[in-house]
Parts: sequence; C-alpha cells; structure tokens
Amino acid sequence: MASASEIAHEIIEGNGYAILPSLIDRSEAASARTILLSAGESPLVAGIPARNETTRQRTVRDLLHRGEIFERLVQHPVLIAVAEELLGDDMTLSSYAARILEPGAREMGAHVDYPYWAMRGPFSVRPPLMLQVIWMMQDFTADNGATLVVPASQHRGMPPDPASFARDAVKVTGGAGSAIVSHGLLWHDTSPNRTAEPRVSLLINYGHKVIRPMEPAIAEVAPEVMRRATPKLRQLLGMNFGDSLRRDLRRRYSG
Repeated sequence: MASASEIAHEIIEGNGYAILPSLIDRSEAASARTILLSAGESPLVAGIPARNETTRQRTVRDLLHRGEIFERLVQHPVLIAVAEELLGDDMTLSSYAARILEPGAREMGAHVDYPYWAMRGPFSVRPPLMLQVIWMMQDFTADNGATLVVPASQHRGMPPDPASFARDAVKVTGGAGSAIVSHGLLWHDTSPNRTAEPRVSLLINYGHKVIRPMEPAIAEVAPEVMRRATPKLRQLLGMNFGDSLRRDLRRRYSG
C-alpha cells in the first residue's frame, strides 16, 4: 500500500480518491454489517428522515452508540494517518453514519460533500477541508450500488454538472473490508442496487478542526464510550479544541 503522503497527494493533486484494500478482515466487516442491518430507525436530522422512500436508501446514525467495533473503525490507523496528512493532527470527526441501499435502490444524486455543499463556490482544492471515507462492509460490485466518481473532478471547484457526471463517472468496486478515501470536492454518487441484497457502507467525514461538524451532536456519546475513549477518539470528538487553538496561538505569536 502507498504511504499516507502518497495517498494524500493522489487525493489532492491526482484523481481525488484512492482505494485502500483489505484494511480489516471480511469477517469483521460482516459483523458490522449485521449490526447495521438490524438497527432500528434513526431519528430525524434537520427534519429529514433516515429513510428515503424515493431512492430506497436508509441512513443509520449514532454509530458510536452501537458497539466497540465502530469505535475501532473510525480510528483505524491507516485512515487516521491519511486524514492527518490532509487535515492536520488535530482534525475532528464531522459525521459518522452508515448507508444502506435496499434492493432496487436508485442513485442518491451526484454531489460534493460537506462543508462544500453548505458554502458558496468556486472552491479551491487546497487546503482540503474534509476527507470522506467509504468503508465497504461487503463487496462493492458493478450491480449492487458501488460508488460512482468522476476522477480528478475535485479540481473543477464546483458542484457536479449532471451531464458531465453522466458522461465521465466510473464505478469504484472493491472487496469487503476495503475503504475509499476521497477529497470532499470529488464528484460522487451511489449507483443502482440491482441485486436482491442490501448494500451496506460506513461513511466517515473527517474535517478541519475549524469547520463546524455536520452532525452537531456528534460528541454526545454514552458515558461508557467516553470512559474507554482513547486520546485519539477524544480528539476526534472535539475534546481538545481549546488546547489546539492555544497551540496555534503560541505558534503564531512566537518569534
């Protein structure tokens, strides 16, 4: 596997994404998938339901309440190394959820990721404000809703143009336990799930520390999670924000 700096370079200067194969065992991915498929309905966020009946896609939120496996996945050392290379060693967790594409699911709609869709463009690829991770909790195939991307589209600095997306998009397939890492400006979408089984992924958004998290309640986790939280998880939840700012102030005014 390429180094974190090489992966970061590809995300910024190259195709805008990279595939990280077999980061976890297929059995661990299958265990996480089983938990997610059995999860109840997630609450509304900004009045938006977790299930979209039009696209036949479902979002499972509050993953840090659903078992230690999800604490491990969000802190996987390879992902953390790439995120720190892009965003600094004090980046935070902006969003963490699962996406389930039911049989017959259609495209979600081509988009860029937060915070870019909440901002006015045009955008610059540097400095990156967010890294997205798409964990494959099962094989992503040409038929079950594999992610669509337009390579190098992060350089366009604008939201997707539907005609260009339809012409240039490619499917990203891979094995269970692999992950796609991408720039927040990369144009992407889900593809239709034409199989009889739901397709499950985990979506992680790591953000620059000064960007407000997409999920305002991301750090509201159960007491037992906080008791066993590693220093890295506490940082991801924004617990070290004040210390990080003070460090930046000292650096700014020293000398």
